[in-house]
Amino acid sequence: MGAEGAAVLGVGATFAGYRIEGVLGQGGMGTVYLARHPRLPRSVALKLLNREVSTDTELTRRFELEADVVARLEHPGIVGVFDRGTDDGHLWIAMQYIRGTDAAAWNARAHPPATAVRLLGETAAALDYAHSRGVLHRDVKPANILIADAESLRESHAVLTDFGIARLTDANTKLTATGAFTATLAYGSPEQLSGAMVDHRSDQYSLACTLFAVLAGRPPFAATNPGQVVMGHISQPPPRLTATRPDLPATLDPLVARAMAKQRADRFRDCGQFITAVRDALEGRHSAAPPVTPATPVPVAHPVLTHNPPEVRAGHASRPQPFPAQHRVATDPRPPVADPRPAGARSWPQPQAAGPRPSRTTAVTAGIATVLVAVFPVFVFCVGLVETARTIAQGAPAGRADLAYSVLALLFIGVVALLWAGGGLLLLAGRRSGRVLTLVSSVIGVLSAIAGTVAAVAASELAVLALTGPLLMLSAVAFVCTASPATGRWLSYRTSVRAGGPRY
Repeated sequence: MGAEGAAVLGVGATFAGYRIEGVLGQGGMGTVYLARHPRLPRSVALKLLNREVSTDTELTRRFELEADVVARLEHPGIVGVFDRGTDDGHLWIAMQYIRGTDAAAWNARAHPPATAVRLLGETAAALDYAHSRGVLHRDVKPANILIADAESLRESHAVLTDFGIARLTDANTKLTATGAFTATLAYGSPEQLSGAMVDHRSDQYSLACTLFAVLAGRPPFAATNPGQVVMGHISQPPPRLTATRPDLPATLDPLVARAMAKQRADRFRDCGQFITAVRDALEGRHSAAPPVTPATPVPVAHPVLTHNPPEVRAGHASRPQPFPAQHRVATDPRPPVADPRPAGARSWPQPQAAGPRPSRTTAVTAGIATVLVAVFPVFVFCVGLVETARTIAQGAPAGRADLAYSVLALLFIGVVALLWAGGGLLLLAGRRSGRVLTLVSSVIGVLSAIAGTVAAVAASELAVLALTGPLLMLSAVAFVCTASPATGRWLSYRTSVRAGGPRY
């Protein structure tokens, strides 16, 4: 790199052990490279800050906060952090590389509206997960939602990136001494643009603006004058989405208006509830979301328009992305008015769910099939237990070895019965352990059915096929449904619900 850290590393160069394979994007703070991991067979997005930025104490703090915040979040809808450090006077962070595009460049009109809602539903799930862990994104916009290319076993999906200006909601210190914040005006919430206190509902407002922009092709308050954009968010009613997209159902308009309500108390409980209501409206189902009542606009805290270079984004597609200058807002450095409510009243509820609910049909089918399979060993166990007890009671001659063999056989059959029944019930309850147990038991069931069928044919005991046939069929169904990606998505959803449930 040059003396000022502005030069771009060439292909084949090595930095902090990573081999540079290309440039993904470049901005005022640094460059994002496509790089090869020094020890693992995978590519990463290597985010490198310029030398002059790396020596700035406040920017260094923000950069390290980005790494720390995102590293705590483990969610398929959030770009992952692998490593970070300092090398040759430059701060760097290695992040998950997403092959694809972003929602800003993604052509929504070339896809059904349901596809856009599905992708933003994945972003809503990621946001609700982050909120449940006390993290706000603060810069939700189409450019920060990466659309990963479809793969052989997975459809295209959304990954949220650039938590660079996120901070823990329970932190006691501000990111900067003046209380300034960074936001893209076109998607900023009224409370964010006016310098008021923000919570998880600010990200919901930005997500609603993003939904509007993706479907309509423009932000809700599009204007060349930044001041007009700010005043639109603060004082003007949200525009109707159907005015631009008349092909969409009119029931979407009040839902977008509610998520973009000026007062955050009038918005949805969380991002997942908002996207679920939107999906129901698209599918023609009735939504129980009440209409939004007019709210008093949030007072402006003397916004001062500034012109700062944008941040570079990690984890992006394989093509270089433009980094146009963005308008950012700095609020009045005077301290904000304290919230008069008690601390308990200011706390906001945690999300009830991690986003739109995936189908559970496959998982339920696998669980029911496994429970039905358990009927076979339970039946054999009961019959064997009765016969063994009868033999002992009648004093029938039997050696100790035969008796021990019978007891061991009963114990084995009992364990198998518990394995099948437990796996099926845990799977029905949405537990990952149930998936493992069901896979193991279904394999045992298939092998047992095949062995029993071969033995029955060899011994001309064709009546046994009435037992081994259903066992083979149910075990095969249980195995296929349990191994299905749909079951994995359902279990991931149920796991996120339990992890991000309400805490009071």
